[in-house]
Amino acid sequence: MVMARSTSPLVPAVSRFPALQAALAGQYDFERELGSGGMGVVLLARDVRLDRPVAIKVLPTTADEDPMLYARFLREARMAGQLSHPNIVPVFRADELGGHAFFAMPYVEGDDLGALIDRHRTQSASVLAPLAPLAPLDVARWMREVAWALAYAHARGVVHRDIKPENIVIERESRRALVTDFGLARGIGRRAEVDATTSRFTAEGEIVGSVRYMSPEQIVDDGVDGRSDLYSLGAVAFHALTGRAPFEGAIPAILTAHLERPAPSVTDVAPAIPPHIGAVVDRCLAKRANDRYETGEALADALEKAIRLTTTQRVPRRDGDVRIRFRAARRGLARLERPASSAASRLHGAR
Repeated sequence: MVMARSTSPLVPAVSRFPALQAALAGQYDFERELGSGGMGVVLLARDVRLDRPVAIKVLPTTADEDPMLYARFLREARMAGQLSHPNIVPVFRADELGGHAFFAMPYVEGDDLGALIDRHRTQSASVLAPLAPLAPLDVARWMREVAWALAYAHARGVVHRDIKPENIVIERESRRALVTDFGLARGIGRRAEVDATTSRFTAEGEIVGSVRYMSPEQIVDDGVDGRSDLYSLGAVAFHALTGRAPFEGAIPAILTAHLERPAPSVTDVAPAIPPHIGAVVDRCLAKRANDRYETGEALADALEKAIRLTTTQRVPRRDGDVRIRFRAARRGLARLERPASSAASRLHGAR
């Protein structure tokens, strides 16, 4: 939750949390509100001592008002604070001051993946195509980076449980993907101690999570492990590549579909998607966890291979020709053009 997108235009942060700003005087100067959600308000602030921008996530609710939410918020800070990975937004301070719990993170200039998808949807509104999906190679690279982050978290006993476009930040300058918001994370293995704050239900009986990207086992709370996050990442990639989630509609219908209906193939929905990338996404969306990639590392390796194959091959053109580009500068190979009659054998040899 450290991106540049704001849900509230230039809301003065100090006026909303005066007691917290007073308690942090000389440490952080609040500048404005960046956004808000169910798990807190994100403020842009300046670290006075280091003279750098930071993002501070504050829970407006006090412990007396909602003890479960308060505990979950602090749990997010603890979970994220124990993880140090280039593709995970770090937490470098968590505290309770001025009647509010908060934690501080780096301020990352960029947008979350949901904002990028929305932007492409808006840009496509004036053309014939109803949606303009993101570039497949960009999506595959971001997906690979998120897979690395998840592999790291899973190896340390943490399942994210809320992988969705809004929780993946794309840094503007480097274009790397970073995972954020561990508010619904659950421990596995040695971390799997009983904790009421990790219940899948809220006090109102609603399932906790983002239903459009939720794995079947998370819906029924049955043996959730790291492969559940991989399903969610597959659903996010499907959305980014096709402009729609695997299942749409009312919440009950989406939940039922995740449990009972096979996800549509990416290339059936968007035939222009490179088949190697589509196949990786399709496997992530397998109903049975055992049919998905076993680990985040395995998924990242599969994406690496898919990216390599996609950048060295081009699919058949509609005019009957096949263009194959071998990007092997050391061997000095140039673009080769072959008629469709010999394309199959040429493609076979290119692998």
